[in-house]
Amino acid sequence: MSNKQYQPTKNKQLSDAQEVHYSRDFKQADIAGGYRRQRVNQAKSENPDLIK
Repeated sequence: MSNKQYQPTKNKQLSDAQEVHYSRDFKQADIAGGYRRQRVNQAKSENPDLIK
């Protein structure tokens, strides 16, 4: 399994609102797939003051 994030909007021009919706949707998908956990844990260990 690869830990690359899916980038369906690469080389496409999106409006600001579309970017917000895409980023929310793909953040949720990354969380569900477990792709963000390692980076989040690393960031929290480097800076314990971070909020979720």
